[in-house]
Amino acid sequence: MTARRDGVPYPDSRQFLAPPRLPWDSVLTALMALVLLQVWRVHELFPTLAVHGLPILMTVLAVGLLALGRDPRRRIGSLDQPLVRVALGILLLTVLSIPGSLYPGYSVNFVLKDYARTVTLMLLVGASVRGLVDLRRVAWVQLAGVILFSAVIVSQAQMGADGRLRDVAYYDVNDLAMLIVCTLPLVLYLWRKPARLWSRVLLAAGTVFLMVTLGKTGSRGGFLGFLTVGGYLLLRLRGVSTLQRVTTVALLGTLLVAVASDKYFERIQTILDLSTDYNWSGKSETGRVEIWKRGTGYMLDHPFLGLGPGAFPVAEGTLAPEALEQRRYGRGFKWSAAHNSFIQIGAELGVGGLILFVALFAAAFRVLGRLRAVPLVEIAVLAQILTGSLVAFIVTASLLSQAYSAYLYTLLGMVLGLWKIASFTRPPAPAGSAPPAPGVASRAFR
Repeated sequence: MTARRDGVPYPDSRQFLAPPRLPWDSVLTALMALVLLQVWRVHELFPTLAVHGLPILMTVLAVGLLALGRDPRRRIGSLDQPLVRVALGILLLTVLSIPGSLYPGYSVNFVLKDYARTVTLMLLVGASVRGLVDLRRVAWVQLAGVILFSAVIVSQAQMGADGRLRDVAYYDVNDLAMLIVCTLPLVLYLWRKPARLWSRVLLAAGTVFLMVTLGKTGSRGGFLGFLTVGGYLLLRLRGVSTLQRVTTVALLGTLLVAVASDKYFERIQTILDLSTDYNWSGKSETGRVEIWKRGTGYMLDHPFLGLGPGAFPVAEGTLAPEALEQRRYGRGFKWSAAHNSFIQIGAELGVGGLILFVALFAAAFRVLGRLRAVPLVEIAVLAQILTGSLVAFIVTASLLSQAYSAYLYTLLGMVLGLWKIASFTRPPAPAGSAPPAPGVASRAFR
């Protein structure tokens, strides 16, 4: 018999954890299609899908289907979390920053057509999943997306003289490396639970291909992210045997060594001697260190609402001291990206934007910390897996302009979905009964 909580039907917890059947439906199908469009840009990879406004149409369709549904496991109200409020606060700041933006037209377009849909995607993922089965499906779609994107890029892009992929569509090679290393923990999660033989074969083949692609990116930030993921899996992951953790990390490391070129490792070795790298030596006006210094200056000069969403490159080309100097001689200055997500959002939305961005991760890690303490193995393990993906994102995104990343917000949506599933598996106390004795499960969702 279905219990009730606050007058609302409360579904049996078994529907969330291990339902006998949890078939695909229209809401889930629309959500997965939206993830492929918004995160993995399949409509840009394949010309036949390049229908104008298709991602926006799919967002509207997914929202509409969710709103029309009557499944109690899909209530938006169940996502009452500080994580959601912080994300909405960042969205509000982007809107408030538009009037004072250095490029108002672009900022309006960016907020309406990109970032607002990204936040919506997070809410859709969190609200649409009905149980752990659906979360596994989201993980499968993320893995399929990164493999598909990598396959198209590897087949179409040229290799440069330095052994790196060139002319990559939408995501550059460093972004692609970030996406790969952030997805590796999901691979381990999908492998962990017993699955059919064909699933294991696909996971193994996909992992090998991703490691090959990671080597072709030549990304030093991606390599640091890979080391972070490996260290996390070895030292922090629980619910998976030590032998399996060590074997997994050893296999991934061996694969990278086996498939990457000599030029890749020559590039990685430069991490040990940053004084010779233009990014870190301070001798180049377009190196990362110099860009970060200017970005910090933009934030301090525009502390309240920043430069405007998406306007960091505009500031580089118009406000940077180097740009003003070059203009005196009739020359332009490179419109560089921030190459650091924290500096990017701080410069574009002001100090408040930076604070909220840090709070976004803090809220996510707080939820995941509580979920890791839940005495339900599958929930606790997935919480650890998502923690690993977020840690890898922070490390790699500290070298990239990914403050508004759709991939990040999809991960946050999975965090919200897992929190919802775990909270609904606590049966409501009968009216008039004494509160349950304090315990791990009851403390986790206060």
